[in-house]
Amino acid sequence: MIKKYYKYILLFLFFLFILIVFSNNGNDTIWNYGMAHAIRMGEVPYKDFNIISTPLYAFVMSLGLFIKDTYFIFILEQAFLLTIFIFFVEKLVNRNYILVLISLCFPIFNLLFPNYNFLVLLLLTIIIYLEKQNKSDSIIGITLGLLFLSKHTIGGFIIIASMISTLNVKRGLKRLLFSLIPISIFIIYLLCTKSLYAFFDLSILGLFDFGNHNSSISVFSIIASICILIYVIMSIKKDCKNKYIYYLFGSMIFIIPICDLFHVFYLICFFLIIYFIDKEEIPKNSIKKIGLIFIPLILILNFISNYEYISNISINNNSEKFKSNLLTNNIKIYIQIIKKKYQSYNNAYMISMSSMFFDIECGNKITYFDVPLHGNFGYNGIEKMKNKISKSHDSYFFIQDSNNVQFANELNDYIRSNYKFIEKIEDFEIYYIK
Repeated sequence: MIKKYYKYILLFLFFLFILIVFSNNGNDTIWNYGMAHAIRMGEVPYKDFNIISTPLYAFVMSLGLFIKDTYFIFILEQAFLLTIFIFFVEKLVNRNYILVLISLCFPIFNLLFPNYNFLVLLLLTIIIYLEKQNKSDSIIGITLGLLFLSKHTIGGFIIIASMISTLNVKRGLKRLLFSLIPISIFIIYLLCTKSLYAFFDLSILGLFDFGNHNSSISVFSIIASICILIYVIMSIKKDCKNKYIYYLFGSMIFIIPICDLFHVFYLICFFLIIYFIDKEEIPKNSIKKIGLIFIPLILILNFISNYEYISNISINNNSEKFKSNLLTNNIKIYIQIIKKKYQSYNNAYMISMSSMFFDIECGNKITYFDVPLHGNFGYNGIEKMKNKISKSHDSYFFIQDSNNVQFANELNDYIRSNYKFIEKIEDFEIYYIK
């Protein structure tokens, strides 16, 4: 049994190694862990903390945290999901899965890191597998509903694409009907937790604010997207019964409104899966050559881009939740200084790219202040957050600016202009609201 699946065991260990070494140096991973952690602690998405997509990924990742709520368990779950993904990819494209794996890792390992876009890619791949196995429309429909609950924007388009791909009205409607089962359960959850309006505000109306502030475009992404679109059009023209192409077309929503390298590589990865279905396998000798070229190249690129960080890392023994994190000594000292000061104030909040990390470290609840990004507060969100700040009486705010274009620096400026400055600690300013 072990011999049969040794490849997947090795892949799991590879993914776990990458996540331990490389995923600690970014905010998105901490935010995704924080949302799963918040659910584990009994908080309600949308009502208690701001999440702009449908929350299936956070709920799935919270399951392991009921065993032990640590960041290590979180990345252990992600490594397991990545292994499942490769399992299904190999079922679809055989030995060509190596090229899909490379696209997932190249040029840096960002696509391996925990986030809801990955769950979308995994469910898309499972749906294609179900299509290839000619599974029933009811099973495909339920999976489509789960995809919607992973990211509603792309999920809605994929449901439409799946209905069209059947070229049969009755089958298409059956898929739609069964997709509504998990969606209906989610709506009931929103009603029971009194968070339906908050969901509508953050995940529907908030898209207008998100699109206005966070649109991003790169030349490579535009070129790659146009090439894939041309491929889709030519494929449909050649064979309109090719059901996989409709999914590829629907998946192009990956790059809207942010057409950057991160999102376009998810599209490229799914494109390769679709492209290699029923294609001839790569010869074993070619696989070895590809491995000898790309695996060292990917590792070198990642070590170069993270050299300053990796060359000084050690285990973070001073943390309960983030004990497995590998951090530099300077960062560990910095964390201890800020954490101690943050805990010394009663009724304290933080507005920073690091808010989520420090609130988890200090055992605080996750709030709307933990992901302070444009478009993450619902419609006209900045004004709503200013109003929330003004109502936070007898409170202290730790603020730290960021040059990240998505960060809502307006909130920090509002606090500086209206409230009493107390002190500065490292690069944080502390203000008091009477």
